[in-house]
Amino acid sequence: MLLPQIETERLRLRTYRTEDLETVFRLCSDENITRFFHENYSVSRADVLASLPRRRNRWKTQGFGQLGVFEKQSENLVGFCGLQYLDKTSDVEVYYGFFKDFWGKGLATEAARAVLRFGFERANFDRVCAVTHPRNTASKKVLLKLGMTAREDERDFYGVKSAFYVLPRSDFKFGVSHYNLDYEQVEDLTADD
Repeated sequence: MLLPQIETERLRLRTYRTEDLETVFRLCSDENITRFFHENYSVSRADVLASLPRRRNRWKTQGFGQLGVFEKQSENLVGFCGLQYLDKTSDVEVYYGFFKDFWGKGLATEAARAVLRFGFERANFDRVCAVTHPRNTASKKVLLKLGMTAREDERDFYGVKSAFYVLPRSDFKFGVSHYNLDYEQVEDLTADD
């Protein structure tokens, strides 16, 4: 199966491989990333290590999903960014998370802009939304840099009161930064034997 691989000025975004999953677990369980999640949020190592078929199946059935964010220079996995259906809605949201050592460098904005471009150009979304905890000022800054507009009302998503942002396709600015979309052949782990 063919899955996207996006290159930006400093990053390579691609689907995970088996050897990435231990680092994915560290990302998903990092308190710096999850501190604004639902208070009962937890993730098990076993679930993350077994998640590759499920992650690839989302791409196969929906045409979008999560991508690992790798620093081009080091090839290290530094975060994640993706598109998914927003909690119990038909809206599509952009979301991201990065290890703390990579905060404040514009990487979340760079990755999210590339994922949004994929969503608008390839998945043909009319709009993409985002949610974040009202006290997550860093995430709110990223969303504003992307051109998203905050809605006045806060709503509950994923069991947390959330600030809600929207970006229509017509308002999306591609920017002048490097963007290269390619596809890589990966094993279809969801195929019937």
